[in-house]
Amino acid sequence: MKRNKHYTLHDALEAIMGDDSEFEGCDDSSDEDPDDPLYNPNSQDRESDESSECGDSDSSESSTSDDVPQPNVNSGQQNTSVLGKKQETVQGKTQLSWRNKPFEAPECTFKGPHVTPPDNLLSPLEYFRKFITPEMLELLKEQTNLYSVQKSAHHNNVNTTVKELEILIGVYLRMGLCQLSGNRAYWENDTRCPMVADVMSRNRFQNLLATLHFIDNTDVSNRQAEDKCWKIRPWLDMFRKQCLDITPEEHNSIDEQMVSFRGTHSPIRQYVKGKPHPWGLKIWSRCSASGILCDFAVYEGGTSKKSSLGMGGDVVVKLCETLPSDHNYKVFADNLFSSAPLVLNLLQRKIYFVGTLRANRLAACQLEDEKSLAKRGRGSVDSRVEKEESMVIVKWYDNKSVILISSYCGVEPQDNAQRWSKADKAFVEVSRPHIVKQYNTFMGGVDLLDACIARCKYHMRSRRWYIYLFWHTIMLGLVNAWLIYRRDCKLLGVQNTLKQRRFQAEVATSLILWQAQRGRPSLSATSPPPPLPKRIRVGVPDDVRTDQVAHWPVKHDKRGRCKLCKINATTTLCEKCDVRLCFTEERNCFKLYHLA
Repeated sequence: MKRNKHYTLHDALEAIMGDDSEFEGCDDSSDEDPDDPLYNPNSQDRESDESSECGDSDSSESSTSDDVPQPNVNSGQQNTSVLGKKQETVQGKTQLSWRNKPFEAPECTFKGPHVTPPDNLLSPLEYFRKFITPEMLELLKEQTNLYSVQKSAHHNNVNTTVKELEILIGVYLRMGLCQLSGNRAYWENDTRCPMVADVMSRNRFQNLLATLHFIDNTDVSNRQAEDKCWKIRPWLDMFRKQCLDITPEEHNSIDEQMVSFRGTHSPIRQYVKGKPHPWGLKIWSRCSASGILCDFAVYEGGTSKKSSLGMGGDVVVKLCETLPSDHNYKVFADNLFSSAPLVLNLLQRKIYFVGTLRANRLAACQLEDEKSLAKRGRGSVDSRVEKEESMVIVKWYDNKSVILISSYCGVEPQDNAQRWSKADKAFVEVSRPHIVKQYNTFMGGVDLLDACIARCKYHMRSRRWYIYLFWHTIMLGLVNAWLIYRRDCKLLGVQNTLKQRRFQAEVATSLILWQAQRGRPSLSATSPPPPLPKRIRVGVPDDVRTDQVAHWPVKHDKRGRCKLCKINATTTLCEKCDVRLCFTEERNCFKLYHLA
């Protein structure tokens, strides 16, 4: 081709509109991925792409799926609708369609089993043993003795028993009632705590702490690479089984718990900014609205597997697997877990969902912006309903906007809530959607459980990270037992219920004093027994008072009023119960006091 040759307009158009094969990389203008499982080379989109020219990108997207009607509009409107439909098939996700209309709540009357009142109230120890069972303590005893032999250079066996482990747990619960700076402080002269130091020696206590174990380390089959909690897995599985035996309530909340742990030798340690204990072990929990733990899973870190629901959605699905289907349970979660695909997934099992939603998970739902809502004032609301009316997204403005998603409740019926106004320096009435009221009422189950645990939990330090999970399960079992006790009292109409500290004190005392004491004291007046140590107790639990074991009468130097009749003065003392009880011809208070 010569340089001085001039091209005409016809030559230029011929070069541009020539054969597609002359241009590299323009043999196919479709953006479909052949590796995509939803890719279909025989679809109408593919046929239109093959028949289109290279530079005509609009025509390559001019086809739509069969389930969308084709409007009789101009080509520009067709391209816009086609582009929206093209986005629906990206990554195999179906794009939802939203409408600005009222949400009609479905028929979601609860069909599951209701909690029935018991025949009578159990003792605090019996409630506690529903979660920390003798079988669990038997496993702990066997593995602790085995680990002590494996760990010791001289193969010394710690030779513990189930009863001694119960005493160890009782001492730990008492430490939570009277917290000191460290374990040794309970035995030191300046800070000695009799209710702990009189039960077990310091060396024995620390020896048991150092040898607590839950699985055989020498068994290679126990070391599963995918299970980072294998060292405590048998204990966690047995405790979770006891939690699953609880009758679930209609409303459940799902959230995360943090077990404080600042050590470095842990494969599952997490850092969560903004938490009271940012460094620790994370546990996903499902609780009832009253705070009772029903199911949980220890977070072991992320995986390379990707899910359409995301990590939070997978957690909700896993924790809801233990809920019966088609019973219309209601589940609440925050914006870490919520998404539109999760709501649709739970609806397949007739489980309804309410949760806050992040702005980047709106699933193409166009809501009014925050500035427009702010101009309308506090209490303004905007909502969109999915085309199939399966869910609703609500945006409510108070001090700032919040977005919620639900499959069973929407904006109506609204009510008024009291909010503080800085401008007026007084409380004002703010209109509140029904979905916000439901979320605020039933979402706080896990937070309530955390608050109860933090009241009387002693932070036992250890170099082994899984020991922190063990003590956390002990407190979970205690709080669960107390919450179920309160629920039973409410069902039976009992007014005077035990507070949590009193309940924990009775469980600790029952665990410590359950075994018969060795030997029989002498009743000879010439050789009186040595003075008994002064014990600090909240009271004598019924489990100890009526166990009919080792209630020996002993003589005391000072006379005191009888505990039962409040009339006679006596020097007779029950050695186990540490109370004065009289012997008279008219009334044998010592015998009557120990009858059930």
